[in-house]
Amino acid sequence: MWFYFYPHILFHMTRWFPKNNRVKFRILALIISLSLLIPELYILLLPRSERACEQPLLSILVASTIFLFFTVGFGTLFTLFEPIPRIVNLAFHVFGILSFILGLVTTVYTFQATACSETTTELYYWCYVSTILTLICTGYFVLVAPFWIIEAWKPYSVLHEKARQGICYEPTLCCSCLWHVV
Repeated sequence: MWFYFYPHILFHMTRWFPKNNRVKFRILALIISLSLLIPELYILLLPRSERACEQPLLSILVASTIFLFFTVGFGTLFTLFEPIPRIVNLAFHVFGILSFILGLVTTVYTFQATACSETTTELYYWCYVSTILTLICTGYFVLVAPFWIIEAWKPYSVLHEKARQGICYEPTLCCSCLWHVV
């Protein structure tokens, strides 16, 4: 699920900067995004990762690497486009569902693969960290999803900044950097 969370955060962080002053943030976001690939590719290329493990952790790592390339792509698009084209938005949400499924699979297999921590140590701990990130990001989306649903069902009932109203207007006013609904 963190594959979905990362571009989502990049999208909102980009909007904090004025339109004419986003180049430095875009470059920084691209460097950070590409650096996320380094640990995965390192573990993938280790000879120890090919050792026998009763769970398909190596296959999960390969799928995760593919998803991470899509994450970098969506993050880059979200920092460049304004507004986001509808087809990109739809593809991103489908990607989010698929990343949730991958996160569930990673979580289930990681908890069943405690014996692999001795044979394929780096691979196991990478899956463990990915599981923790998945659980944290899923928790975030579970907390925010009801507000998105309410906003889609009744527009501007959750947050209407121009009219200075909505059930989330006060929290947004107090802590705008942490709270974003729409």
